[in-house]
Amino acid sequence: MKLSKPLLLLAIALPQTLAWGSLAHRTVAYLATHSFNPTTKVFISTILANDRGWDISDAALWPDKGIRWRRPETKQWHFIDARDDPPNTCGVQFKRDCTHDGTPGCVVSAIKNMSNTILDPHSTSTQLREATMFVMHFLGDIHQPLHTEYLDRGGNDISVCFDAACGRSHHVNLHSVWDSFIPLKWRNMIHSRVEIVDWDAENVSVVDEGVEKDAAKYWAEELYNTTIASSEGWVGENECTDIKTPIQCSLKWANESNKWICDYVLRPGKEWLMDNDLGDEYYAGAVPVVEDMVTKAGMRLGAWMNGLVEERMRRVGSLVAEDVRDTAEVNQWKELEL
Repeated sequence: MKLSKPLLLLAIALPQTLAWGSLAHRTVAYLATHSFNPTTKVFISTILANDRGWDISDAALWPDKGIRWRRPETKQWHFIDARDDPPNTCGVQFKRDCTHDGTPGCVVSAIKNMSNTILDPHSTSTQLREATMFVMHFLGDIHQPLHTEYLDRGGNDISVCFDAACGRSHHVNLHSVWDSFIPLKWRNMIHSRVEIVDWDAENVSVVDEGVEKDAAKYWAEELYNTTIASSEGWVGENECTDIKTPIQCSLKWANESNKWICDYVLRPGKEWLMDNDLGDEYYAGAVPVVEDMVTKAGMRLGAWMNGLVEERMRRVGSLVAEDVRDTAEVNQWKELEL
């Protein structure tokens, strides 16, 4: 699946608040739908109803859009800074690591807070909608290994090469490699928000949003059929699905992601990573990690949303918020921008 030179990617410089590229986030959202029970499907279709053609994958991308700049306090909700010592020792500790620049808060606490908002009978329709989109996004974020690591801003400050695109001049760093380069190369895609190095062709187009959605749907279907449907079942006895313990569950997921930092992501050491092209052997070894984490993110999101909707019905007795129960039309996303 190696890309030809005309399709060589130059990823945009991604801040640490971004985890997975849009292709992976969309795939996580689509994969989750395979696990939604009928009530959850009604909840999602109702709360995300809109007149702009946006679907669940667009909702999963929303927290990485303009809201990050309009509400800067949400920036640190996308990651947790494990202050460990990779590749020697790895591990996430909630009290030690759930803070950024002296301000408390991280993806683990954000999953708890947004889950509680969904369960709150006093949440408005806007709060309910936003909390749902945050949860969908954060379940993807926490499964990107470098979003559980403090070192070099989660790899953003480690300049690397990928298929001959190198360093700061091409905006290639270890974080962007895991966000976008690896998933996109694996799916033989080019990203709608990257530049194309046109070495020897005059007309190289960028894949549009519709193509990206189709690719994400296909990837989700493939992951479901090969990993979930063909097995005895995905949720095992050791899987954390209790929405009443969001910190414990999220911390378990974060530690599982962070383990890959020592086991693979930073295992070769910074010097090796900076001196070698990561588009060959390193990429080949990374693909199973990406597939594993995207699969777990999607299936955990499905199970988590089922639990939240079930508990909301038990507590509130309604899927929608108080301010829209008596209206004929559910509020659209008019107050939101993607």
